[in-house]
Formats: sequence, C-alpha cells, structure tokens
Amino acid sequence: MAIIPEVEKLRSLAQLDVDAAGTYEAAIARVKDQLVCERLNEFRVDHVRHVQDLNVFIRQQGGEPVELRPDFKGAVMKGMTAITSMMGTEAALVAMLGNEELTNRTYELALSFDWSPEVRQLIEKNRKDEERHLAWIKDAVRMRPWTRDEAGAHI
Repeated sequence: MAIIPEVEKLRSLAQLDVDAAGTYEAAIARVKDQLVCERLNEFRVDHVRHVQDLNVFIRQQGGEPVELRPDFKGAVMKGMTAITSMMGTEAALVAMLGNEELTNRTYELALSFDWSPEVRQLIEKNRKDEERHLAWIKDAVRMRPWTRDEAGAHI
C-alpha cells in the first residue's frame, strides 16, 4: 500500500500533539498552583482533541490513526519537562514555553503545504489554539500569578 504524503504529514502533526499532551501531563503533576494547573490541563485537552480531529482525516484517507502514546521524541520531551518542572512553577512554564514554541513553528510550517480546504481549516483552528497557549504561557512567565498567593501568605 502506497503511503500518501498528506497522511504522513497529518500523522506527524498528530504525533506532535500527542507528545505535547505528554509534556503537559508532566508539568501538571509537579505544579502546585491551582490556576496554572487548570490552564495547563485545558491546553492538554486541546492537544488531545487535535489528535482526535487529525485522526478523522487520517482515517478518511486510509491512514493508520495515531495512538495517544508518545514516541521516543515525546518520551524525551516529557522526561525533560518533568525534570525541569521539579524546580517549581516558573521552571515548568519555561519548559512548556519551549514546547509550545516548537508546536507553533510546526503548525506554521504545516500551513505552507497544499491541503484540502477541510484539512486546512482544521490546521488553522489548531494553530489558533497553539497561539493562545503560547501567549498565555508567555504572559504567565512575565506576570507570575502564582507569586500573588505566596506574597499574601507572608503578610
């Protein structure tokens, strides 16, 4: 059976989202701030949804859907995020910042390919989610909302 280039590109995007979801799991397990954990979990859910939505198109084109299991690269990313996250909320967010920058660049590159209108629409939708994730993480690193609770505890 011939491998369709579009299917392989979609599988690559889906695997990236699987790996991203894994990095979020690693960060969430180590972040103590409830607001940050809630937001990171929302982003993790977005990545899982991306995989599910991409798998619909992969199946339609006769491809093998991507399982919600990290590949080697994803396992390494998850491990690095877990280790970094042990240093606290800010370190976890900085690790997630790097992960989201990679995801954003990959989705941006994916938009340069020639897709069917339906697939392009999904990739654009997912890209908007990625932009939102990156913007929130950048703001959180800059504003450090978790320190407000810490400051109040010392008063």
